[in-house]
Amino acid sequence: MSLDALSRPPADAPTGARADPVIVMAYTGAGADRLRPVLGTFPGLTCTTGTGIVPLCHHAVTAWQAVDGRGGGGLSPLGAASARALSAGLVTAILARDGGSRWCEFTVAPPAAAGTFARLYPRTRFLVVHRRCDTAVRAIIDASRWGLAGPEFAPFVSAHPASSVAALAGYWVAHTTRQLDFEQAHRQSCLRVRVEDLTADAERAVADIGGFLCLSAGSPGPIAGGGHGPDGAAGLPLDQIPAPLLAQVNDLHRRLGYPPVNAAEA
Repeated sequence: MSLDALSRPPADAPTGARADPVIVMAYTGAGADRLRPVLGTFPGLTCTTGTGIVPLCHHAVTAWQAVDGRGGGGLSPLGAASARALSAGLVTAILARDGGSRWCEFTVAPPAAAGTFARLYPRTRFLVVHRRCDTAVRAIIDASRWGLAGPEFAPFVSAHPASSVAALAGYWVAHTTRQLDFEQAHRQSCLRVRVEDLTADAERAVADIGGFLCLSAGSPGPIAGGGHGPDGAAGLPLDQIPAPLLAQVNDLHRRLGYPPVNAAEA
């Protein structure tokens, strides 16, 4: 089935949903890689990472809005058809290459780009990955042997130049807030996936995700914890996080169902 066909509301939602695109939304350090063993149990689901298709659609739509003089955010039928044709050709090539029937993309593209993709393909299903702040911070630090470099972290390092922990706490707050806002704006299309739940009860995770995607699968087997469970952040100098920022972290933890981060116990 072509992606262009998926841009129209289905006459039979349960049947049509089996071919809807799947977008896994995450950020650096979120642990989205632990979702791969789960998704790998669903036959026909072809998973890719960082193809650039999601941000490409966003850039194409933005360009068409500029060309059409639609500064208010509208999109002409020609612009929408052009953006869909571009992405549909790429996805068709991916599925043909891997012999799959349904495309699943892991992306760290901003929610604005995911929102544009949802606008082009309203039947897209989004798996929004979340992780505790302290363990996400530890994961990023452990993976950043030479320090926090690059434009992704630059604004947060600039805001907290004396502490990588504080900078990454700010990074986590910004990305988690955006993902929660996206969930709120696309309630029917999103499933929240907490990484900790994948390792705690893989069978339940498969059942929940399979139900959301209208797919069935076998057992995923054990999912590696990767050393960053609730105790994986032990020893982090969380007292370096400014009190107002720590309050934001704990507010988001509350919304996600995590216990609060207590700097005094780190």
